[in-house]
Amino acid sequence: MEEVNKKLRYIGITLLILAGFYIILPYLFMGPPTSFFSVENGDETNHTVLIKIVDSNSKPIVEESYKLSPHEKVIESKSLWLLVKMSFPLNKNNYTIRVTLENNTSKEMSMSLNPWTSLFISITDSSIFIDKLQV
Repeated sequence: MEEVNKKLRYIGITLLILAGFYIILPYLFMGPPTSFFSVENGDETNHTVLIKIVDSNSKPIVEESYKLSPHEKVIESKSLWLLVKMSFPLNKNNYTIRVTLENNTSKEMSMSLNPWTSLFISITDSSIFIDKLQV
Protein backbone atom coordinates (compact mmCIF):
# COMPACT_ATOMS: atom_id res chain seq x y z
CA MET A 1 0.00 0.00 0.00
CA GLU A 2 2.86 2.36 0.83
CA GLU A 3 4.45 1.70 -2.57
CA VAL A 4 1.17 2.58 -4.35
CA ASN A 5 1.02 5.90 -2.45
CA LYS A 6 4.61 6.62 -3.48
CA LYS A 7 3.79 6.01 -7.16
CA LEU A 8 0.69 8.18 -6.96
CA ARG A 9 2.75 10.94 -5.36
CA TYR A 10 5.33 10.75 -8.19
CA ILE A 11 2.58 10.81 -10.81
CA GLY A 12 1.02 13.87 -9.13
CA ILE A 13 4.33 15.71 -9.00
CA THR A 14 4.98 14.86 -12.68
CA LEU A 15 1.53 16.19 -13.66
CA LEU A 16 2.14 19.42 -11.72
CA ILE A 17 5.48 19.90 -13.47
CA LEU A 18 3.86 19.35 -16.89
CA ALA A 19 1.04 21.77 -16.05
CA GLY A 20 3.63 24.31 -14.96
CA PHE A 21 5.53 23.81 -18.20
CA TYR A 22 2.50 24.50 -20.40
CA ILE A 23 0.68 27.10 -18.31
CA ILE A 24 2.95 28.87 -15.84
CA LEU A 25 6.29 28.90 -17.68
CA PRO A 26 5.06 30.96 -20.67
CA TYR A 27 3.74 33.62 -18.28
CA LEU A 28 7.16 33.82 -16.62
CA PHE A 29 8.96 34.39 -19.93
CA MET A 30 6.33 36.45 -21.79
CA GLY A 31 4.92 38.46 -18.88
CA PRO A 32 1.28 39.15 -18.15
CA PRO A 33 -1.30 38.86 -20.93
CA THR A 34 -2.00 41.92 -23.05
CA SER A 35 -5.36 43.63 -23.46
CA PHE A 36 -7.95 42.02 -25.75
CA PHE A 37 -8.46 45.01 -28.04
CA SER A 38 -8.26 48.76 -28.23
CA VAL A 39 -10.43 51.05 -30.34
CA GLU A 40 -9.16 54.50 -31.25
CA ASN A 41 -11.06 57.28 -33.00
CA GLY A 42 -8.52 59.27 -34.99
CA ASP A 43 -11.18 61.46 -36.63
CA GLU A 44 -12.34 64.94 -35.68
CA THR A 45 -15.95 63.70 -35.46
CA ASN A 46 -17.82 61.38 -33.08
CA HIS A 47 -18.30 57.76 -34.14
CA THR A 48 -20.44 54.87 -32.94
CA VAL A 49 -18.57 51.61 -33.40
CA LEU A 50 -20.03 48.11 -33.14
CA ILE A 51 -17.45 45.39 -32.48
CA LYS A 52 -18.40 41.76 -32.86
CA ILE A 53 -15.84 38.98 -32.22
CA VAL A 54 -16.74 35.31 -32.68
CA ASP A 55 -14.61 32.19 -32.23
CA SER A 56 -14.04 29.43 -34.78
CA ASN A 57 -17.28 27.72 -33.66
CA SER A 58 -19.26 30.94 -34.36
CA LYS A 59 -19.81 31.49 -30.64
CA PRO A 60 -19.88 35.20 -29.80
CA ILE A 61 -17.04 36.41 -27.58
CA VAL A 62 -17.77 40.15 -27.71
CA GLU A 63 -20.61 42.20 -29.15
CA GLU A 64 -20.30 45.75 -27.88
CA SER A 65 -21.12 49.21 -29.15
CA TYR A 66 -18.91 52.19 -28.28
CA LYS A 67 -19.55 55.91 -28.73
CA LEU A 68 -16.17 57.54 -29.26
CA SER A 69 -15.40 61.24 -29.19
CA PRO A 70 -12.63 62.64 -31.38
CA HIS A 71 -9.24 61.13 -30.46
CA GLU A 72 -10.80 58.94 -27.75
CA LYS A 73 -9.43 55.46 -27.09
CA VAL A 74 -11.11 52.48 -25.37
CA ILE A 75 -9.18 49.44 -24.12
CA GLU A 76 -10.86 46.13 -23.20
CA SER A 77 -9.21 43.35 -21.20
CA LYS A 78 -9.43 39.62 -21.85
CA SER A 79 -11.76 37.74 -19.53
CA LEU A 80 -10.36 34.99 -17.35
CA TRP A 81 -12.28 32.37 -19.35
CA LEU A 82 -10.86 33.69 -22.62
CA LEU A 83 -7.32 33.63 -21.20
CA VAL A 84 -7.75 30.00 -20.13
CA LYS A 85 -9.19 29.11 -23.54
CA MET A 86 -6.33 30.84 -25.37
CA SER A 87 -3.66 29.21 -23.18
CA PHE A 88 -4.25 25.63 -24.30
CA PRO A 89 -1.67 24.81 -26.98
CA LEU A 90 -3.87 22.30 -28.84
CA ASN A 91 -6.76 24.73 -29.17
CA LYS A 92 -7.23 26.51 -32.51
CA ASN A 93 -7.65 30.15 -31.54
CA ASN A 94 -9.07 31.60 -34.75
CA TYR A 95 -11.42 34.52 -34.30
CA THR A 96 -13.47 36.60 -36.71
CA ILE A 97 -13.54 40.31 -35.95
CA ARG A 98 -16.23 42.50 -37.50
CA VAL A 99 -16.15 46.27 -36.92
CA THR A 100 -19.04 48.43 -38.14
CA LEU A 101 -19.37 52.23 -38.05
CA GLU A 102 -22.64 54.13 -37.76
CA ASN A 103 -22.68 54.75 -41.54
CA ASN A 104 -22.64 50.95 -42.15
CA THR A 105 -19.01 50.98 -43.20
CA SER A 106 -17.60 47.70 -41.96
CA LYS A 107 -14.51 45.58 -42.05
CA GLU A 108 -14.11 41.91 -41.21
CA MET A 109 -10.94 39.91 -40.55
CA SER A 110 -10.09 36.43 -39.30
CA MET A 111 -6.95 35.86 -37.27
CA SER A 112 -5.48 33.72 -34.54
CA LEU A 113 -5.02 35.20 -31.09
CA ASN A 114 -3.24 34.12 -27.92
CA PRO A 115 -2.82 35.66 -24.45
CA TRP A 116 0.01 37.89 -25.74
CA THR A 117 -1.68 39.35 -28.82
CA SER A 118 -3.94 42.39 -28.90
CA LEU A 119 -6.26 43.72 -31.55
CA PHE A 120 -5.77 47.34 -32.56
CA ILE A 121 -8.78 48.97 -34.22
CA SER A 122 -8.38 52.47 -35.59
CA ILE A 123 -10.89 54.80 -37.26
CA THR A 124 -9.43 57.43 -39.56
CA ASP A 125 -11.28 59.41 -42.24
CA SER A 126 -14.37 57.23 -41.58
CA SER A 127 -12.48 54.09 -42.58
CA ILE A 128 -11.53 51.16 -40.35
CA PHE A 129 -8.10 49.65 -39.81
CA ILE A 130 -7.64 46.37 -37.87
CA ASP A 131 -4.27 44.98 -36.89
CA LYS A 132 -2.84 42.41 -34.49
CA LEU A 133 -0.09 43.44 -32.08
CA GLN A 134 2.17 40.67 -30.74
CA VAL A 135 4.40 40.92 -27.67
